[in-house]
Amino acid sequence: MRKFTSRKLAYLIAVVLTGALAGCGDDGKDGADGAPGAPGTPGTPGESWTPPVATSALETNVKVINYTFGEGTISYEFEVTNENGELVNGLKKAEGKVAALTDKGFINNRTESPINGVEDNVHIGGYGGVNMESSRTPDTEGATLTQISDGKYSFVLPLKGVNAGTEGIVWLRVGGHSESGIASSNEIVVNKPEGAFSTTTEACFSCHVDYSTSPNRHSSYVAEGMNGEVTFVEGCMVCHGSVSRTVVNEQGFSVGGYASNTLSKIGHINHQEFETGFSVMNCSSCHSEPTINVNVTGPGCIDCHDTGGIPGDILPGNGADLRKLHEGKTAITSNKAINDSYKVTGTAPAWFPDSGIAGQWCTTLSLFKIDAATGAETLVDLHELFDDTQTVHNPAKPINYVGSYLHGVYNDSVVGRITEAYDYSYDAEGRKTMCYAQSAGHGNPHVVGTTPDLSAWTGAGLMASLRVSFTAKDYTGAESDVVTIHGYTDVASQVDGAVTAYERRHNVDSESCSTCHNSEANFHKNGNFAEGGLGCVACHNNGQDRRAGNSGPGFGPMVHSMHWGVGSKSVDAEGKEVSNAASVIAPETSCVACHADGAMDLNDIPNQFIKARAYGVSNKMASPVTANCYACHTKDSALSHMKSMGGTISDDVPAGWYTLSTQESCAVCHNPGNSAGIEKYHKFTR
Repeated sequence: MRKFTSRKLAYLIAVVLTGALAGCGDDGKDGADGAPGAPGTPGTPGESWTPPVATSALETNVKVINYTFGEGTISYEFEVTNENGELVNGLKKAEGKVAALTDKGFINNRTESPINGVEDNVHIGGYGGVNMESSRTPDTEGATLTQISDGKYSFVLPLKGVNAGTEGIVWLRVGGHSESGIASSNEIVVNKPEGAFSTTTEACFSCHVDYSTSPNRHSSYVAEGMNGEVTFVEGCMVCHGSVSRTVVNEQGFSVGGYASNTLSKIGHINHQEFETGFSVMNCSSCHSEPTINVNVTGPGCIDCHDTGGIPGDILPGNGADLRKLHEGKTAITSNKAINDSYKVTGTAPAWFPDSGIAGQWCTTLSLFKIDAATGAETLVDLHELFDDTQTVHNPAKPINYVGSYLHGVYNDSVVGRITEAYDYSYDAEGRKTMCYAQSAGHGNPHVVGTTPDLSAWTGAGLMASLRVSFTAKDYTGAESDVVTIHGYTDVASQVDGAVTAYERRHNVDSESCSTCHNSEANFHKNGNFAEGGLGCVACHNNGQDRRAGNSGPGFGPMVHSMHWGVGSKSVDAEGKEVSNAASVIAPETSCVACHADGAMDLNDIPNQFIKARAYGVSNKMASPVTANCYACHTKDSALSHMKSMGGTISDDVPAGWYTLSTQESCAVCHNPGNSAGIEKYHKFTR
């Protein structure tokens, strides 16, 4: 994308935009002017044309032609058009901001009232406007807004904190005066110095997706650049700069910026409890490049390492990377190394009639170490590295759990799991074989335990989910101090043992979860956010009637509800209902955060029922699209609509429920591209 990097470049582009560059060579003499066209319509070729003019705008568009710093002043020249492309006359209001780039970073210092008879003696950058209509933000003395010609204006703003050599973030907004009939324009970042920012819009929007749609504070202040691109970081920093407004000099005047919270403090402190499995010390999530400052007394660092007093100057890193220091200290580096360096595989379940008392289904788990340079895989001796009694980290025996569940699989959907114990042994090379009995006493396909053996899965194949858990560097016994490598075997037929691939539909990508849940460690029960949470399916599948925060059945409904539905709500100490951190991301626009490949085809969803606790009421059965939509759309009217279209949330759970086809017709209207396609109401593209 193109960006203005200096005033000279801005002026050059302005000249191009206004057609003021001279041609090369001799094009001959100009001919006579043609007859003018009718107002508001183009004339014939070779004739002049009078552009249309209006005095109102429902949508105010601004094209900045030029801006210039002087001694204590900034001047803007710009053109205004409305939603119809008409030039707009009668503009009454304009605002400008400058966050000057200093040795301490970006500062937009407020103009303050005298203190003990002493006038404000700190002026860095500044903010002001004309026809402000507010006692809180009065007109700037000497500011002028002049119409030069149709749709073209000059805005001169006196600011004591700028001069001809000022460099920084330059901001502009026009319109919005109540008497003008001209709507307020978007906030525009006219200039943003290159190489002066420690994070990017893309880094923030990897989680926030589109902050302008957020229900959180200041969402309407998301700015755009000169070409309409989102400039989230720069737009925020024009107020939430590098030094807090609370930092004052000896007379009590602020030497900091416009806001008390700097953008770095919002990132470092306000995100401390952002979300389960999020670590603010996983610096690479926001700082895709090494940070600008490495001075512990300077901006950014003092958010956590508060030294008191006025912040020190920025000290460039010159190649130093503080991200590694923080990520190493919290074991994030070692956690990531574990996730990247191992993989687990297993054999498809096989029936051994002579094993155990009356035969057993067995799978053999293998763990492989992956060489980062060559990709070569080396078998790991699990028996030597495994210590299930450890309470502290033991580098010699880093593995504290090796296990599996046996699952029923029908139509590529997991319809339950065996929860009882299994027999196991290790071979000479350290592989672990685990065997499950088919008879009563060694089986429990449902959490409630209504059926004791594999007869509950008649017609379903068998698959094993695999887990190997490593303790983290500073292991304390907590689940979050563990990293788990997950795997799934192929599926074996209960009838003849024939093996087919396990290919469960998983409509998210490998980074869908770990972008926000970035700690690299477990969530709970040896669960992990890697691979789009694929390991979670072992428990949160179509056949287990789980509560999951009263959210819903299965993996998809659980994720939807735990982020934005009933499962996202909790009660605080005062008994007030509160939402989790994901509530700052609008559900309608955040689908793309997980569904990175775009809107899914509803016809691809397996047409079979799933077990549904349905918000605390156990032993129900739900059709799949209804279960997913009802996770967020929980009004009675919404459920009534789903049921009228064949959706089901039923008390009737017959034997073989997973083999039954549903009557849902949701895709007829809501499939992408159809009359009420889901993409019309939910955002699946960035």
